[in-house]
Amino acid sequence: MPSSPPQVQFVPGMTNRPEFGEMFGGFLLEFGGQNILVDCGTVTGGPSLVANLKAILGQKPLDLVYLTHAHLDHSGGLGEIFKAYPKALAVCHAKGLAHLAKPERLWLSTKEVMGELADMYGQPRPVDPTRLIPHDQYESPGLKILLTPGHAAHHLSYRFGDLLFAGEAVGCPYYSGAQFHCRPATPPRYFPETTLASLDLLDHEPVSLAYFGHTHEIGPLKPTISAYRRQLKLWDEILKPDYLAAPQDVDLKELAITLTEGLFERDPDLRPLLALPAEALGVEKYFMRNCVDGFLGYYQELSRKTSA
Repeated sequence: MPSSPPQVQFVPGMTNRPEFGEMFGGFLLEFGGQNILVDCGTVTGGPSLVANLKAILGQKPLDLVYLTHAHLDHSGGLGEIFKAYPKALAVCHAKGLAHLAKPERLWLSTKEVMGELADMYGQPRPVDPTRLIPHDQYESPGLKILLTPGHAAHHLSYRFGDLLFAGEAVGCPYYSGAQFHCRPATPPRYFPETTLASLDLLDHEPVSLAYFGHTHEIGPLKPTISAYRRQLKLWDEILKPDYLAAPQDVDLKELAITLTEGLFERDPDLRPLLALPAEALGVEKYFMRNCVDGFLGYYQELSRKTSA
């Protein structure tokens, strides 16, 4: 696998659920003379994240946090960071400001989507809105902010020179041995046109390597985009006929569980995950069910429009 540039370091924020390991955290880098963190993990992982930042930075400040999106597994640690670094500011999508300053709706939607796992993310505290910078009012030499909705309506990707941070715009790819594989990131509900347009945008960026959501290692950008496009097409070819063949009164949550089990066998990019220990595999299946839910929500909306 490619080696990580020395100026970038993944900083984990360990949650209250050890089976999730180092799935959540942020990428620390120095750029333009500032110490920057891209994303900041969960609320419950905030104290661990800050402790790790302190161990790395020592007396040096953390200047900026760049949020790819406001989902609580990427923005939840911001309150803890602001408390530990009182001069730090955060850049986020303009539409995400309200979710951070007044997170009640964000917390309710997180509980609805994540169920009992919402307690692992943790309920966020409001952050000072004067420390939040909307993306469309921020510029920095050498920085390019890319609008990459799909995984979230308020999703951003960031390019610092030749370093690209794609968040979950290209799913959540992972290494198995030396091979890079794809994992989808299509939470309820999936918007294919928007997602594919963001992939096209990133595909035109003049960089060869990138960092992705929940993947610590740097990986190849354009091959991963191509593989993700193929995977989304494969899932559609598998899931749509099964959705259409299901009874009209089917419980979509139950259907998602059944279809997820089949996908682990039929999608070559998911197959290496079956070799994981049972607890780790259970984590992967949980997130994959959410991704399947995204597809089923998309099909359900199509059905509504067709019958209207």
